[in-house]
Amino acid sequence: MIAAVACEPKGSAEWTTLAYHAQGSCMISKVRSTLIILGSLALSGFGCSGFSAPLADFESVERARFAAMTHQDIKALQPMLADDLIYCHSNGRCETKAQLLESIRTGRIRYSSVDILSLRPRTAAGAVIVNGSIAVDGAMDGLPVKMQLVYMGVYVRRDGQWRLAAWQSARLPVVH
Repeated sequence: MIAAVACEPKGSAEWTTLAYHAQGSCMISKVRSTLIILGSLALSGFGCSGFSAPLADFESVERARFAAMTHQDIKALQPMLADDLIYCHSNGRCETKAQLLESIRTGRIRYSSVDILSLRPRTAAGAVIVNGSIAVDGAMDGLPVKMQLVYMGVYVRRDGQWRLAAWQSARLPVVH
């Protein structure tokens, strides 16, 4: 069974889908490395001096994006995403902006509901990093999914609008 798609830097700012890995250990180490690097940047406050973002508004930014995803509203979703977006799902599959929009448009990924359970935005290096948890109900490749995720989203301000530039999520274990 193919468990994951790993993403690895190809150039300085370009990411590409690299390989399928049957055990997932390669993908897990890359995901862990990405989260550690992003978290370290956030905690260090690198480049934050003089930057203020309307952090209270980020719940509405996230809610609008999740609503567009659940309604398969590609026209509304497209400007919410940075052109260089890398979106890594909880199963390890990483997609570009175009790939994510196509997955949602075709129904390969269908979000029935996305409920915000927690949200913590903060500024770092001119960006806003959002850590949160969500409950997701939907389908992937026609199979139903219901899960809770923790995530890290990175927003950048371009053309006067906050746009999602990176997304990384991990599925929480089911508690019985």
